[in-house]
Amino acid sequence: MKLRKFSNLFLRMVFIFYLFVTAYTANKQRIKIGVKESDMSTIVKQMNLDEYKNYLNNYFIERTKDNEELNKYELDLYDYPYPIDRTGRSTALTFMINLCRKHLPNRDYDLLVLDDRILFNEIALMESEWVLQHNHYKHPSLELFHDLSKYISKKDLEIHDPKIVSGGIFEDNIIGIPYEFDFDVMYYRNREVNSKAYNDTQLLVDHMENNTWDELLNQMSINSQPLNISLADDSSTLNFVIEYTSNYYNLSSEYDPNYIKLFYNDTAYEYYPKIRNFVVSISKNSDPKNTALTSREELFENFVDNTTTFFKARASHSIFFKDEMLNSDILLTLPPKYQSATTHSYLVANKFSKIDPEILAKVALLLTDKDTQLFRAEKICSIPTFDFTKKDSDPVIQTYCSNNPVICNAIDKMKKLYIRDIFKSDYMTAFYEIICFMPIKFKNYFIDPTDLELIRKSFINMNEFITSDLGVFGILSLIIISLTIIIFIYINIMTYKFKEHPYIKVISPIFCNLIVLGCIINLIKIIKYFPPFSIGKIKVILILETIGTNLIYIPMFAVAYRIFRIYKTKTLMSFALNNKHLLIGVLVIINIAVIYRVIIVFTERFYYLSVGSVNISRIPVGNYTNINTYNNYYQIYFTTIVSMTFLKYYIYNTKYILLLIYIYLFIYLFILI
Repeated sequence: MKLRKFSNLFLRMVFIFYLFVTAYTANKQRIKIGVKESDMSTIVKQMNLDEYKNYLNNYFIERTKDNEELNKYELDLYDYPYPIDRTGRSTALTFMINLCRKHLPNRDYDLLVLDDRILFNEIALMESEWVLQHNHYKHPSLELFHDLSKYISKKDLEIHDPKIVSGGIFEDNIIGIPYEFDFDVMYYRNREVNSKAYNDTQLLVDHMENNTWDELLNQMSINSQPLNISLADDSSTLNFVIEYTSNYYNLSSEYDPNYIKLFYNDTAYEYYPKIRNFVVSISKNSDPKNTALTSREELFENFVDNTTTFFKARASHSIFFKDEMLNSDILLTLPPKYQSATTHSYLVANKFSKIDPEILAKVALLLTDKDTQLFRAEKICSIPTFDFTKKDSDPVIQTYCSNNPVICNAIDKMKKLYIRDIFKSDYMTAFYEIICFMPIKFKNYFIDPTDLELIRKSFINMNEFITSDLGVFGILSLIIISLTIIIFIYINIMTYKFKEHPYIKVISPIFCNLIVLGCIINLIKIIKYFPPFSIGKIKVILILETIGTNLIYIPMFAVAYRIFRIYKTKTLMSFALNNKHLLIGVLVIINIAVIYRVIIVFTERFYYLSVGSVNISRIPVGNYTNINTYNNYYQIYFTTIVSMTFLKYYIYNTKYILLLIYIYLFIYLFILI
């Protein structure tokens, strides 16, 4: 009887607690956070790692219970799909299209975790025309995500590594807050001491800092130890290519400003077969297609089955060996030469979200502060974005390193390879095209060696323009342009010399000279297609184009208008319009246009738009933000000038007024559309 009463009492207490929790959370608004789906999703489900989502939400609720602004919210984490595509299509491209066209506009996420392969990958001096075509936005990172610098200062980010912080900032605008750091490592089993397997593996690990990938493979072949890697994921392919290449070449602009040319100069004919031979050697049945299509999850299964000595993955994958690493059953080492490709992830806020961006900024700060990063490190082995150079003075970093000595030791020893920095130069295409197309081209080459020229030419297109080296044709073009300019100058001199001649005077020589001067300037602006390229050059060319084009058309219009006035004076107009008055009017109109463009120069962001891609030759075209809108206003200005000038005549004839107004409105709407 007493047991029954106790049982009833217990059930009532549980029910009351349930009602309390329900009432407490019923009015909470959910903040949806999108996190990249794990490349080992099946293993995640088997290990019940999805429980982390509940842990993080409970942690957030506990942290914000006394915060009147944030205690009204709770977190809801979602895995956004990032599946491996084995059909030859770009996973990154598919993801970005879906993100820009669907997930963000549909408010699927309020906050989103993006890595540095995606965030700002469209931003470059030489931007890609494919970004707008694919995503419907020229600059998705700027147009789709909030500028958090309105609510967050750089001082709030001092806990993070400055290098990682810089990757989330564009022109002093904080778009992404550092969320997670990661890098490539190689896991291996700690065999029985002094056994052959132990000695062989230990020999490999001891020499890893000095060995290249080829030397590692050679020693493993001697030891009869198998090696497999996963290249199905595009980022993994790019990481491996750069890690392998860095074993032999210094991919640094400080060492060699033209290092990227090794991928397409004479060195390329030695380099490509070498890296392909490595992939063939580690592939099952010597078929590189097996390696090119092997996923990380499949590689993990191979490691579990002892069909590969090393499991090449990321440091954060240590979550899958958490217990084994605590017992030292599984250890890790850095890749050959200790050169490891890094990945930086950022928390960004969706502009389409209905939640106040200031709230999103505060939530983002809380989720990326030191305490939360330590929490995530404990629960899912996430690598913090701390500035580990301050390890000796920062107690929080010391706490992390005392709990994760293996990871901290690897961070201290590794030679970081920043993929974004390697594929970054003044003339190189935006990283958007590189992550979308180059990994696939490498995998295709591994499978089919006849694609060598294709990948080599892709690097040429990626790094150079068709106008970069025109050879004899470029020289001939400059000679022809120079001769034409000399002829035009001679014409201007002779026109001025004989300006009082009756045959010359009748055609208004001063305006003819202005027209020819405009032609000379338009010929000079051809240099915009030739190197060197810079933002300053685009701005200068814009002003030159404005002056040159206006010097051609406005004086032409002035001459035509003068003839029109002379013709109409006999019937309607009683006053004359001399060249002096016309010249003043022409100069005023041109100056207004130039001032308009100068304002644009000082207020808008300028960049080059590469017409072409890594697949075809590129041509640089100077561009600036809101160019279409400004050009519409520019055309409306000149349409208004022309219309109003001739309207002075037709205003005397009322039957033409409505017709002219209709024509003007039609032109106005046509320009805007």
